[in-house]
Amino acid sequence: MLEERLREAFHDQAGLTPAGTDRADRIIRRTNRTRRWRRVGTSLAAVLAFAFLLGGVAGWQLLRSPRTGYDSSVLAADPTALPQPVTTASINPHDVASLGLDLRIGDLLWTTEGRRLDLGGHGAVDRAYRVPAGWLYSSASDGVYLQPVDGRPVQIAPEGSRWSVSEDGLRVAVVTDGLLTTADLTREGAQPRGVVNVPADTAPVALLGGKVLATGTVASGRGYEFVAVGDGDGSASPAWNPAVSGVFGTRSDAAVGLAWTAGEKQLCLAALRADGPVMSVTMTEVCGFESPGEGVTHSLSPDGGWLAQPTGDNLRLVSVDNALVGHPTAKVCAAAGVRSPIWIDNRTVVAPYDDGVVRCQTDGARKLLQVPAAAGNGWDLVPRLGSAQG
Repeated sequence: MLEERLREAFHDQAGLTPAGTDRADRIIRRTNRTRRWRRVGTSLAAVLAFAFLLGGVAGWQLLRSPRTGYDSSVLAADPTALPQPVTTASINPHDVASLGLDLRIGDLLWTTEGRRLDLGGHGAVDRAYRVPAGWLYSSASDGVYLQPVDGRPVQIAPEGSRWSVSEDGLRVAVVTDGLLTTADLTREGAQPRGVVNVPADTAPVALLGGKVLATGTVASGRGYEFVAVGDGDGSASPAWNPAVSGVFGTRSDAAVGLAWTAGEKQLCLAALRADGPVMSVTMTEVCGFESPGEGVTHSLSPDGGWLAQPTGDNLRLVSVDNALVGHPTAKVCAAAGVRSPIWIDNRTVVAPYDDGVVRCQTDGARKLLQVPAAAGNGWDLVPRLGSAQG
């Protein structure tokens, strides 16, 4: 071994004196210590290098991996914050924007701007509209609310109220406990403008000027009449007109609905005007409608110039302007199972059909649109009234 040869060399040079032997031992011990420290250093360097390698890999994986379960909207003070991606309902905002209207899936609402709103804080949503001040919606269990463009929801009417919103989305009519109230809709909520006592079963269906078109019970079922709403505590006893069977909406000078011909032989398109002590009804030659009952499935364009009428596998667009002057015309837009049409503007209407959404225009143009696959089957388009703010 190296140690023995080193001792022999020192013995030869030092004449086998004890000092020579001690010197050899000291050199050997120093050499062994150096070797041990070198081995320890090498091992420590290997351990540190391995640790750094593991740390680098873990850090890289952390940086590149999505933080599953994290949703910053939980901590957001603004309930209208931009939507956060979730694995259970991933909706591409561009897909919603292509529909032209907001998309509601149960209590969740995806807007055309890419926002996601949860409207379910006051019970299951059964009706919703987009209005200039935000989103107006109701639930059967907790009344009517306005979700402003920014801020928290504001209650508009209590549970059990019957209500209607104007075609421009700026006003609302509400009947609660026999009191008919009209109010302006702002981001702060409803600003009352008029009130009148009415029969307990009165329900508002449209607003036209300073009057509310409402429905109430008559001997043969339901009838309709305009009710003036003042700024006092007056009372109204409407003479409900049983010839009117349904109301689609309003135009500048009249409401548009359905009325029976003499003897209730046919239901025809009609203009309903508040130009006297009682409603006047102007019949058109566009007839053959079915009684809408409680659910009106037709839709009037924002300016009242066109009526969208689902007829099985077709959406029939009827010119109200032409019908009122005695020259009825219509366009037909084919789509299997078309239903619940909603107008985007005065010339464009969209409606669900069996395979998605169809977009039809009064010039005859037609386009089929796809609903995001993640929406499933339980979705609704949200009518947009007036021009949105903000």
